[in-house]
Amino acid sequence: MLNAIEDRQQQIVNYLKVHQFARVIDLIELVNYSEATVKRDLVLLEQSGLIRRTRGGAMIVDNKKIDVPYLMKVTRLNEEDNKQYIANVAETLIKDDMVIFLDSSTTSLHLVKNLSRFDGLQIITNGVLTAAMLSEFTTAHVSVLGGSIVPKRATINGSKAYNDILTYNADLAIIGCRGLDFDHGLTETHEGEALIKKAFRRQANHLVVLATSDKLDHKYMYQGVSCYEIDYLITDKPLESDKMEKLNQHHIKCLY
Repeated sequence: MLNAIEDRQQQIVNYLKVHQFARVIDLIELVNYSEATVKRDLVLLEQSGLIRRTRGGAMIVDNKKIDVPYLMKVTRLNEEDNKQYIANVAETLIKDDMVIFLDSSTTSLHLVKNLSRFDGLQIITNGVLTAAMLSEFTTAHVSVLGGSIVPKRATINGSKAYNDILTYNADLAIIGCRGLDFDHGLTETHEGEALIKKAFRRQANHLVVLATSDKLDHKYMYQGVSCYEIDYLITDKPLESDKMEKLNQHHIKCLY
């Protein structure tokens, strides 16, 4: 659960994501705290790269580029029916006794309870909370990658985690993404996260990408996995014919 400060800051971020800009006085009314408290929150949120302070108020940074603190995302899991739908489809690709790479994305988190239906799974993850939930809700043998935890993201990435992945071989790698471009593949805003995707792909027989429709047709700074390396794309809505044609060209099977 979020503490009072995190809950207040989440309210501010959510409000700005909807309205793009707000005056300090609007935010004071929103969270029912003093002006000094709200201004301190805005300083911290700006330092986190989530917002930009302006004269008399604040504005959201480009919604598609901000990295909302992980616990803020996790508190909204029960509201994300589209991601649970994707997880339910992904379940159809899983069988007893598989070895699976599962990344730290919140889309992958929705899959955890589905995995409780399987026996003999061995799961390797770079997600700290993912590992805890797997341990709580499944009978899988869970391994966590070595390395440093990225602040406010409950994920482990970078060169140590990359090298650790290379010591495993998996049947499936199941991953989310920041963006999927139908020509270039998966891209990320963090270099370490892109590196994890590359290693998972390298050591797995098949790669499954879980992507809500708002992730499609977006490209970010760091290249993760190319289109030709993807075996399955699972999304929440049917794709237009031109996008399906692109997937067919890359031999990607689309499920929804």
